[in-house]
Amino acid sequence: MRSPEELHTIDWPSLGHFFGDGRDVPGWIRALYSDDGHLADRALSEFFGRALHQGSVSSAAVAAVPFLAHAAVHARHERADVLAALAGCGGTEAEPVHEDEVRGCARVAAEVAGLLHLLRDEDPLVRRNTVRVARRATGETVPVVLRELTACSVSDPAAAVRAEALTVLTLLDPDGGAARRRLRSALTDPVPAVRAAAALALLERSEEPYPVDVVAVLAEAGGDPGFDLGSHEFAPGIGSTDERIWILTEDADALATVARGWIAQGDHQRRGTRRARHLSEMWRDREDETISLLTEALRHGHDLRDLGSLLDVISQCLFGVSRPDPALADNLLPHVHTDTLTGRRAQMILGQLGDPRLLTDVPEPVPEALAALAVRTRDPEHQRLALRHRDATHLDSLYTALSAEEARTHLPDLTRLLRDRPTQTLVRRFGDWAIRDAGLLDRLEALTRATDDELAVAAAVTTALLTDDPATVLRLLAHRLAENSRQLEEAGRLGDAAAPLLPLIECYLDDGYDWTRLHAAEAHWQITGDPSVALPVLTALVDPSRPVGVRALQALHRIGPPYPSDLRPQLPHWAASERRLLREYGTGFPAQRHRDDQLRETARRMLD
Repeated sequence: MRSPEELHTIDWPSLGHFFGDGRDVPGWIRALYSDDGHLADRALSEFFGRALHQGSVSSAAVAAVPFLAHAAVHARHERADVLAALAGCGGTEAEPVHEDEVRGCARVAAEVAGLLHLLRDEDPLVRRNTVRVARRATGETVPVVLRELTACSVSDPAAAVRAEALTVLTLLDPDGGAARRRLRSALTDPVPAVRAAAALALLERSEEPYPVDVVAVLAEAGGDPGFDLGSHEFAPGIGSTDERIWILTEDADALATVARGWIAQGDHQRRGTRRARHLSEMWRDREDETISLLTEALRHGHDLRDLGSLLDVISQCLFGVSRPDPALADNLLPHVHTDTLTGRRAQMILGQLGDPRLLTDVPEPVPEALAALAVRTRDPEHQRLALRHRDATHLDSLYTALSAEEARTHLPDLTRLLRDRPTQTLVRRFGDWAIRDAGLLDRLEALTRATDDELAVAAAVTTALLTDDPATVLRLLAHRLAENSRQLEEAGRLGDAAAPLLPLIECYLDDGYDWTRLHAAEAHWQITGDPSVALPVLTALVDPSRPVGVRALQALHRIGPPYPSDLRPQLPHWAASERRLLREYGTGFPAQRHRDDQLRETARRMLD
């Protein structure tokens, strides 16, 4: 330990932190001894933000270690946070990687012996963070630390401290039967947090499928508030519990068991709903179970942000479920009336379920919910309600689902929407429906002069398809394709009528952008009916890890067999894997799940 009086012995300007040199550090350290607690708090915030920015260790932080150790013992304020900063100087990972982390670990290890008496401090946060500093013990200090932590893990009055001590004990003494016996014994501890910590440590030392009895303990004890699962907790040298729990994603049954147990205990810190979400993110054919778990979670209180995230997962999972949990709609009803994005999501799910209470219990359902209801029920009255909504937006899913016969039934409404709220999907669908109506053609012709170029070209192509007169649109597409590739898909919609455009389309078959090559290959096949040019381009693009790769596989399926020999050995794996092959953690996952579903379905159809 080194007192503030020795700060002058360090050449701080020669050291660095993440926003400059280290000359700021002495002032931060001196502030820790101030009688003003707010001043000490601000100094620590600066240290965490600059010297330990986002968990990384700077050379200035390494030099500060002996001074932080002194402050942890002698400062009047923020001692627990000083210890957290000290532990962080050894890095956030269980084993240091970068040079400054290695040096920081060595510096922290040198201070451990002089801090062990803080394991008996009256402040439980001080005791807990002392345990984390002790994680870096080395050499002759380790036996002393093991004795102290063993006593702490058995007798500390705070559940979180006991659990943390057990975790660090296992990290410092990981091998041999003694560690496993200690963890096994802790599975029956009277404190839930200790039982949960022991179960998690044992699972980290097991292979899937995980031991059922250990999973059961984690499911029963891990839902207790004393078992801290904060997803953003700073846990240097140990890893946050939320990150460590990620191992459950390797065993779907264990993941579901833990999610069910934690949700049943109140879903504290949303820990159960996160596990349920991971179940459908990481594994196929688990949508029913995920929805059942999240339906139960809806009974517990959530803030609007958490509730919105939960509803998003339910909505995505519904696409793979034939018979959702009957309690889902009942649990949604309390949320459909809020005038928020969350309320819109809840209404949307009611529509996806085909629940008529969307019409009877919600005074003004949002248009996308009405569209979802109409898609699910195919009821002409539901379709009419969606198409006539005063804010008839977000109806593309309904346009896509309408058959030609249904479209003819609703032609006046669809023509009005073409005038008032045109979308590319609606414009293109009129070409699919092959409805030849004078008023409709007038509206489409007017749209060919729209300021939105994409919409104008789509309208021109649909007009050509309905009138069998492609001359005008061919001139338009020739001009556009000479400039860029944006209208390749529209050219493909014309089929063999676009044969005069083939020289322009062929120029894009070896373009540097993969999506351009894909659209060019698709258009070439649609126009010629001959796959020989498209096949090598599409085959080279097939890569399940990328959106363009899945789209290329779908194009090959549309072309039909025989399929390229290079792909055939991979199709059974893509079709039959229990685990999702396309996985993305955090935001943006629904798109990955959707692509994984497309990958599997396309592979199955190609095998059939």
